[in-house]
Amino acid sequence: MTETQFIEQNQERWKQLEAFNQTLQRRGIRTLSRLEVRAFAETFRAVGYHLAYAKTHFPGGTSLPYLSHIVGVAHNYYYVRERKYAVRDYFSRRFPAACRRASLYALVSAVLFMAGMIFAYSYVIADIERFPQIFPFDMAGLGEGVTEASVEENGDEAFWNYPLMSAIIMTNNIRVAIMAFAFGVSAGIGTVWILFYNGLIVGSLAAFVVMTGGSAIEFWSLILPHGVAELIAIFLSGACGLMIGRAIIMPGNYSRRDAVVKAAREAVELVPGIVVILILAALIEGFFTPLDISPYFKLAFAFLSFVGLGVYFVRR
Repeated sequence: MTETQFIEQNQERWKQLEAFNQTLQRRGIRTLSRLEVRAFAETFRAVGYHLAYAKTHFPGGTSLPYLSHIVGVAHNYYYVRERKYAVRDYFSRRFPAACRRASLYALVSAVLFMAGMIFAYSYVIADIERFPQIFPFDMAGLGEGVTEASVEENGDEAFWNYPLMSAIIMTNNIRVAIMAFAFGVSAGIGTVWILFYNGLIVGSLAAFVVMTGGSAIEFWSLILPHGVAELIAIFLSGACGLMIGRAIIMPGNYSRRDAVVKAAREAVELVPGIVVILILAALIEGFFTPLDISPYFKLAFAFLSFVGLGVYFVRR
């Protein structure tokens, strides 16, 4: 094919792309309808192929500079469109699908967390002096010198700062989410421990509130509105760690290296969604949790958050 034939055969498509460029420069891509966006994308890809063909077969011809120009102008608009639709596709389809594939691992993560929480709650309820054994580090002085006599004398106010502890737990949960993922490289052992241990922390704190005469309703109303999203993010992070750990221990039909690479790719697919859930939890912690409203309303909000996220994950 000569360059003249090449131009005659394809110039109509090039004029279409040039017309799209003029429209986009005047009005922007947001003004196009869905059908127009699709037509623009198809035209851009076709002319991009023509540009590659011209570079190969007519490097010194007249068509190459022209094609380079119109493709270059369209390039930015096209990839803005691709990024926009890639983000929408991720959160509407790919992330929920990845969560469903990892649902068994996330369930195991939740069971490990709940096991730690139930154990710690029962252990501290039996004897409050055991609290520092599970909660060994200093969080606003909590747990220092705790005895039955001091509880009876001072009551809840001497030991418990609800807003402060809510913020501390949020910070801890974000750290746990990161560690639960990262500890997958320890064949999942670190992930199992961090999930169980974080359950110990929450369970011991819940028992501490009850044993110091505090309100369990108020405690959970300050934890669960943002805690629902945080815990889901932790369980998904734990799922990532467990997937990698399983690939290390049981690579199946793959080599161990290939199994770990495959599991890591599946895990990384979850990361942007986990980050957004943690950001959502932080916004709830910052703007909703501190509101001076009924704790029952906050608990209702937490329940609706759980239902809403559940519907989001299971819908196809």
